[in-house]
Amino acid sequence: PSVSICGGPSSSQPGPGRLLCSGMDFYPAQLQLSWSQGQLELSGHVVATAAVPSGDWSQQLPVLLETP
Repeated sequence: PSVSICGGPSSSQPGPGRLLCSGMDFYPAQLQLSWSQGQLELSGHVVATAAVPSGDWSQQLPVLLETP
């Protein structure tokens, strides 16, 4: 798989905003992505989706972190 991380402003709040981590080009669909800070996994501001077919045999998985 390949992984990319990009940032951008939040649509709902001022400040640093969003980080999007995308796992791409993997098969089978058993990939888990999570956000952590130090040893603590962040879950309160994380939006995850199910793996999405890429149009070929591979999958992609976007996981969004919104910071307050």
